[in-house]
Amino acid sequence: MAPGVYAQEATPPAAPEEPDRAQQLLEQMSVEERIGQLFLVSFNGDEAALDTDIADLIINYRIGGVVLEAANDNITGYGRPAQAPLQAAELNNNLQELALLGTTTAVTDTNPLNNEALQQLVPTPTPPLTAVPLLIAANHEGDSAPYTEIWNGLTALPSSMAIGAAWQPEHARTAGQIAGQELAAAGVNMLLGPSLDVLTTPDNDLGVRSFGGDPYWVSQMGSAYVSGVHQGSANRVAVIAKHFPGFGSSDRPLHEEIPTVRKSLEQLTQTELAPFFAVTGNALSSNAVTDGLLATHIRYQGFQGNIRATTSPISLDPQALNSLMALEPFAGWRSAGGIIVSDKLGVPAVQRFYDDTGETFPHRIVAKDAFSAGNDLLYLADFAVEGADPQEELANIKDTVTWFQERYRTDVAFQELVDQAVLRILRLKLRLYGDDFSPENVLVDSSPAALETAVSQNEPAVFDIAQDAITLIAPSPEELAERLTRLPAPEDKIVIFTDVRQGQQCSSCPPQPVLGETAVADHMIALYGPDASGQVNPEQITSYNFTDLQAFLDAGPGPILLNTNPVTPTVPARVPTEEPDATPQPFPTATPPPEYLVQESLADVDWIILAMQDDQGEFSPAIHNFLAQRPDLVRNKFVIVLALNAPYLLDSTEISQLTAYYGAYSQIDTFIDAAVRALFQELPANGRPPVDVAGISYSLAEQTQPDPAQVIELSIVNRETGESPGNEPLDASVGDSMRLETGKIIDRNGNPVPDGTIVRFIQNDLVEGLVNIIGEVPTINGSAQLDYLLQARTEGGRFRIAVESGEATISQEVDIIVGSEESGEAQVMIVSPTPTPTHTPPPTETPAPTETPAPTNTSPPTGTPLTPPPEPQEPGIRIELSEFWMLTAVFTAIFLSAAAALFIGRRRQVSLADQIGWPLWGMVGGLVFYIYYVLGLPGTAVLESLGPWAGFIVALLGSLAGLLLYLIRYRPLKNEGMRE
Repeated sequence: MAPGVYAQEATPPAAPEEPDRAQQLLEQMSVEERIGQLFLVSFNGDEAALDTDIADLIINYRIGGVVLEAANDNITGYGRPAQAPLQAAELNNNLQELALLGTTTAVTDTNPLNNEALQQLVPTPTPPLTAVPLLIAANHEGDSAPYTEIWNGLTALPSSMAIGAAWQPEHARTAGQIAGQELAAAGVNMLLGPSLDVLTTPDNDLGVRSFGGDPYWVSQMGSAYVSGVHQGSANRVAVIAKHFPGFGSSDRPLHEEIPTVRKSLEQLTQTELAPFFAVTGNALSSNAVTDGLLATHIRYQGFQGNIRATTSPISLDPQALNSLMALEPFAGWRSAGGIIVSDKLGVPAVQRFYDDTGETFPHRIVAKDAFSAGNDLLYLADFAVEGADPQEELANIKDTVTWFQERYRTDVAFQELVDQAVLRILRLKLRLYGDDFSPENVLVDSSPAALETAVSQNEPAVFDIAQDAITLIAPSPEELAERLTRLPAPEDKIVIFTDVRQGQQCSSCPPQPVLGETAVADHMIALYGPDASGQVNPEQITSYNFTDLQAFLDAGPGPILLNTNPVTPTVPARVPTEEPDATPQPFPTATPPPEYLVQESLADVDWIILAMQDDQGEFSPAIHNFLAQRPDLVRNKFVIVLALNAPYLLDSTEISQLTAYYGAYSQIDTFIDAAVRALFQELPANGRPPVDVAGISYSLAEQTQPDPAQVIELSIVNRETGESPGNEPLDASVGDSMRLETGKIIDRNGNPVPDGTIVRFIQNDLVEGLVNIIGEVPTINGSAQLDYLLQARTEGGRFRIAVESGEATISQEVDIIVGSEESGEAQVMIVSPTPTPTHTPPPTETPAPTETPAPTNTSPPTGTPLTPPPEPQEPGIRIELSEFWMLTAVFTAIFLSAAAALFIGRRRQVSLADQIGWPLWGMVGGLVFYIYYVLGLPGTAVLESLGPWAGFIVALLGSLAGLLLYLIRYRPLKNEGMRE
């Protein structure tokens, strides 16, 4: 199924249509079967024959779910990684046969017995079997290994952050559709993902595993992804969103140590919990509702308001987890069948929580605490002391299951909790398989043709995501045009350094490059080499890994000399006589060490390209060391960095040395291809970082605020007459309720502002001169609405309504003219501001360089050029014709009054001081009255309809008032002086 084609409607966790079906199954189940449904276990090996450990757990302990992990050799492709999906499908079918039939058609290679012989391994008599399929779970986060278990043979999906950088939820839906479709074809029916963590700190190891750092956009992407998985799998894959209640604020790596975050429950609801709300009770569609939540191991200080109180890990704390589930969005989702899955219960973080010495692991207590906390499914993985033998882990799992069976038989309260959890699990399985647990419905078609059909034709959809995600992190496009004076040419020497990563699909599989040393060069040659446009010459391109780069740096800044002496072999004591016809063999020469080769390549290089990953690799710091220790080598060179992981790993000083800094956010081939195209200016870099990037002072909170340069559209919706057509007046009546609605309000990245952005509706009473805020409304899907009631005014009224949001203060305006109370008529008109500012996205801020060498005519710039500020220009003055006539009328009135005062004063032969003072007072009075009118103060609105005559009348009245005030104030004083 192509990603753009939706599958049948997926059913989320909702009130089951046939609630009795799950209850009937529960009543049929034995104690062993009920307890077994609570456990999700990991296992070793790629087969499920009757003599395997996993068969023992499923048949004899009635385990209800398993997790496939490449590290446990569950995904091997039988030694051929490309066949991994086919092998996974066959394994999953065999696992389901064990659960549904109590036997399997699988036979191990190490013990090639026939099935009749293997049946002897099953206990006699066989326990009664209630046929309930397994939950078969897997991680499938994208970005290849290590967080994707089946990373061979399926479509290579990008990381979550790569999807977030495109800022289009439809891309998240497409990725989810592909994942759901392909996992379902391989027999996987539970996805441990996506990650809905809001990444607010880079100190944890989430990196590109998060959609971003804004709660609204993580909610949008997560909701679309969940919906896509349901649609793509035709509701055959359950989605378990993680890492609940949010790991983005942690300062510790996941699973290594339990972090403590200082946040209250109220603070969590504003940030971390928002994406989980969006896929539970606040989901906008049924497809977007997640089937479960993965409760992770994280502690909170001040969770209930007391800053000195710290919770236990949420996954193990009944009070804290129940407080979260009591929140309204979760309460309804939980009561409708949503399940909670614990994170791995045997990871080092949990072991150290119970015993910081690491010597013991109380497996029973750990499982009991996790179940008592409220988890329905207990994920038993690494379930023994760190470094223990796998058989010890198996023994712990069996012991825990047996102990739970004993407690169920003796503890009524425990029995009730188990039955409630099992009912939720059974209802989930019934939804997955449409109430049909027959093998024909549960098992998948494991033929190569069926898998090929599921996987084919998905690559174009991934490339569409890549095109919209590739980001020019620094500098701005305008500055890049100045720095990047030309593109690579055939004669240019290009050196590429890559942070190489390798992976293995299984322990016996050959190592594979997840990101190979020549990956960037290969794409460059394929796209622009001799067989393409001919822009680059393969002989001029040299590739190295970060290990070679670090070796070069460790050799020091001095020249590296090559020992040119031939290698002298050890001569035996007795030298055999050479045959006369023998060809003499030269002594072997020394192979140049990598540091010498790097030195020679950098001697006359034109382009240096560094493809970086995260900071977790052994030699990942090489890029930081190179920019810090050898700035001389990047001067006057084109220096490009391709960030194939998180975009925030370089600081401002390092970025200032680069010609361009691109963000690809993913190491898969499709995104490397798109990054190379962007470097060659074939693709625009349309993406924006979905997280803070301190190195360029990029603040996500600021970028998602309304763009000040936009003009906010404002329209009117009348419930009876409809929307006002353009600027034509809309007739209405007093008492009508009109809906004022804004257009899409755009943020500084050019995307709709997040939901909840406050929009202020401001009313200006042009009659009384009052300005007030008539409503503050949060946005929904980028726009806001306000219902406005037309009120009557006895003397008639005129109002002007505008909107503003944040620093975006320019909008269209609505003029409302209301007649007298007797007439009850009103006219409404939309007014557009003039002139209209054009929307220009702000350029990305680029850090100032520490040093900027003087460029030559033939050398490209490397540091940030200090562009001189433009010469200030005197702004032009534009006066509308109506304003010109208004000013003419005002000054005419003032001149006439002053001239009249001067004429009268001379006729009455008053003193020279009075002849000058009296006209001046008249002029001042006229100007004061005109300013009062221009400010729109109370009482002035009634004159607006007079046009320019209003200015003449106001100025004339003001001048007369000034003349009268002069006579009243100064003439009596002068008369008194004369009498004295």
